[in-house]
Amino acid sequence: MQYIELLLIGIFTALLGTSLPGLLNMTVVKIGKNEGYKSAYTFISGVSVVIAIQVYLAIFFAEFINFNEKVTLLFREIGLFVFIVLTIYFLFFAEKIDRKKQEKKLENNEVKKKNKFIYGLFLAAINIFPIPFYVFLSATLVSYNVIVFGNPNSSFFTLGVVIGSLIMFYLYLRFFNNKSKDNSFILKNINYVIGGVTSVVSLLTIYQLVK
Repeated sequence: MQYIELLLIGIFTALLGTSLPGLLNMTVVKIGKNEGYKSAYTFISGVSVVIAIQVYLAIFFAEFINFNEKVTLLFREIGLFVFIVLTIYFLFFAEKIDRKKQEKKLENNEVKKKNKFIYGLFLAAINIFPIPFYVFLSATLVSYNVIVFGNPNSSFFTLGVVIGSLIMFYLYLRFFNNKSKDNSFILKNINYVIGGVTSVVSLLTIYQLVK
């Protein structure tokens, strides 16, 4: 029963954490629009691997750092730099690069799929904000006598997070790739949507750092 509880908590928190438009779920939408569902699923599989690693790291950190403010500050500073770079890329360069890619079709689809898996690994790896989030969540759960430390507890919790993330990515992919006018506008301007999301995250991070 305890393991099922951890699995459900992981699913629920992941659904909440990925429900708002973010870098990863909007990139899933973009890949689905430009290259089809198969490439999007390949990207998602790469992201899922990194999410699992990040949750394990977060649980490990939660046991040992005890909310060290310097560690939290370091995470925020690294995240700020990454999201500023991403904002510049998506707002000013991504559209031009996408057009060049569409003009030059790739001949080997297998290479394309592998690249999407690696791209998923890379983009999820530089998106470090889930680590402090799950550090805080792990410690909070422990304060309510829900133990996520040690195996198999951490494995069930991590599995729940991965399942919840997969569900939300799938919902984003399906919802935004139907043919409604509102979604069509979003898809046509997907790079600017992602750039807007990363700019908001950057501004919030700056606010937290200077507060």
